[in-house]
Amino acid sequence: MSWPTRDEVKAWAAGAVTAQQGRIFLWLPVAMGLGAAAYLELPYEPGWLWLILPSAVIMAVMILIRRVSYSAYLHNILLLLLLFSAGALVAKLRTENVRAPVISAAQDQYSVQAYVVDIISPSADKPRLLLAPISIRGLTPQETPHRLRVTLRPGAIAAANIKPGDAISVFALVNPPPSPSLPGGYDFARTAWFQGIGGVGFVPGRIEHIDSPPQNLRLKLTLGLNRARWELTRTLVAHIQPGFKDGEALGGFAAALVTGHEAYVPEPLIEDMRDSGLAHILSISGVHMAVVGGFIFFFLRGAMAAVPPLALRLPVKKIAAGASIILILIYLAISGAPAPAVRAAVVACVAFAAILFDRRALSLRALAIAALIVIGLTPEAVVQPGFQMSFCATAALLALAEAIKPDIREISVPLWVRAVQASINGAKLSLTASLVATLATTPFAIAYFNRFSLYSLLANLLEAPITAFVVMPSLAVGTVLAGTPLGWIFLRVAAGGLWLIGRIAAWTSALPHAVLTWPSAPGFVLVLATLGLIWVCLIRGKARWAGLLVASTILWWPRVTPPDIWIDPQGGNAAIRTSAGAYVLRPKVRQYGFEQWTQHYGLTALDETARDRDYICQGYGCTPLPSNPVKVGFWFSNKPPNAKRLAELCTASTLVVMRSPVGDWPCAKVSRLSAGDFRRLGAMELTRTQKGWAIKAAQPLRGNRYWSSISEAEND
Repeated sequence: MSWPTRDEVKAWAAGAVTAQQGRIFLWLPVAMGLGAAAYLELPYEPGWLWLILPSAVIMAVMILIRRVSYSAYLHNILLLLLLFSAGALVAKLRTENVRAPVISAAQDQYSVQAYVVDIISPSADKPRLLLAPISIRGLTPQETPHRLRVTLRPGAIAAANIKPGDAISVFALVNPPPSPSLPGGYDFARTAWFQGIGGVGFVPGRIEHIDSPPQNLRLKLTLGLNRARWELTRTLVAHIQPGFKDGEALGGFAAALVTGHEAYVPEPLIEDMRDSGLAHILSISGVHMAVVGGFIFFFLRGAMAAVPPLALRLPVKKIAAGASIILILIYLAISGAPAPAVRAAVVACVAFAAILFDRRALSLRALAIAALIVIGLTPEAVVQPGFQMSFCATAALLALAEAIKPDIREISVPLWVRAVQASINGAKLSLTASLVATLATTPFAIAYFNRFSLYSLLANLLEAPITAFVVMPSLAVGTVLAGTPLGWIFLRVAAGGLWLIGRIAAWTSALPHAVLTWPSAPGFVLVLATLGLIWVCLIRGKARWAGLLVASTILWWPRVTPPDIWIDPQGGNAAIRTSAGAYVLRPKVRQYGFEQWTQHYGLTALDETARDRDYICQGYGCTPLPSNPVKVGFWFSNKPPNAKRLAELCTASTLVVMRSPVGDWPCAKVSRLSAGDFRRLGAMELTRTQKGWAIKAAQPLRGNRYWSSISEAEND
């Protein structure tokens, strides 16, 4: 085999570059998204000058080179830099615009009077409310958060007959939004900042209804819409429940697809959907908007085309597209407008708007416009898994559609032959599309969730036609007719389809090796994999396949070596790694962080037997046994141990980790971590070295941002 000559390489490169003409627009949202992500990941809050000045300089240079000499390549590079700078500036504007009070960690017990903004339970077993405080005893109006998220005891919502719009009075344990449960982990506090949530907590006791004070117009409209959504949720459950053995669960499943409420969805169903790769169905997103929008568009277009006077005199295609936009926005409002639904609605509206302006509805250019709109409105979305997965999957499918050549159709063949051909071609297309979408989302599933559903392709192939042709159309019609005698018929049909989807999820999740765990790679690897995916989707010609190698780094890049010890952000729990896996010292306390830690590093969670071989755990203390190579003792109480307990810990340990503050330290040769260290460092990972223990901490990685204060809140 002979190597290509220099001239051949130059000719190939010139051809590859020429093939990309007109594609620069597709890279604009990529540049803008990278700029927003760069701002969000900064370790400090930048000033306005540092964000405005680069944009101004780049614009000035672009104007100058246009007057002096025009270079398309230089212009495109500067345009991408301008969008990068604009992304950072938009993110800064958004950060300042949503700025709101965050509750102090100095106190955690409050008497709260608030409106119930919405019921945001993630399942039937975890009742949760979003509150708009009217007053919080001990806080001035300027110190009062705009929103609180509180968890209730199981059954409390039904017992107190709570509905959105109610004004209630509760005693609650409230803290700032929780900090990451492990260094570099998911930062809920940042998400809460952009949602206006200034505190999270737990309501341990009674919930009292109070008279509703006057509300401003915006809040009144929000409460009214959310109350209507909740009433619709209960109506759907009431219509479906009598017809099935597990009717309440199926009614909750149906409601999750219409109103976004998951308060009636049981946890086992959610786990089956997650393990089978069908969890995306429970979150109103692209699939739902595409099915609802497509159903409305083709139904209206077909109905008007069937009436000759209308078909001959009116642009029925454009009328159907305009009506679809309106109904999608209505569906968005009914769904509660969660972030995935907003993104999907923007994409759908851009697609139908393209029809109105005689443009191609489904194209990478339309997706780029939608991405620019979403980043402009919610730049914080660029660092969220949902945004990355949905846009990469959609881009991959559109790139596939762009690359596939339509099959040649015979002019005159028997109807049954055409039906068979259409079925075969449809199955091939469905299989290819599902495979491409799965491959496009796999890097994010591995990076964020450390799991891969082995049978997700099979589950989605079986589920997709049921959702598209049975569930969503029946739900749409049944919801509209819910107040009539005909509504329950369509809702029962939809529930039957959902029952079948539930069985598919249960079957595939129970298959051998249904879920593969995958330890995390270093953080930069996801950036490489994402850019590789985008390269494959946006580049024309054979050069696009170079991106596959970069995209695959998420699979083969060397994994991070797990640390030896994990410690909870407030020192309330800890875990030890062994050669067989990892065990937690307090199995019934603050388990979320331990689960995230073992998942992140691909460790097997061991039971208490492994712990008892290494530690004596009594009360709030865990003392290492002489045979334990990890000579680290732990004290998990907020109050210091007595002199005897402290002496036991010091005698058996070279390092003592204490949740409580420490005054005069009596153990001269023993190192310590105490309350002050947790306030400064947050969650910690300890790794043994020849010189002692190396500490990796969460707080220094978060930097000094508006949302990066330490919290006493539980990660529930």
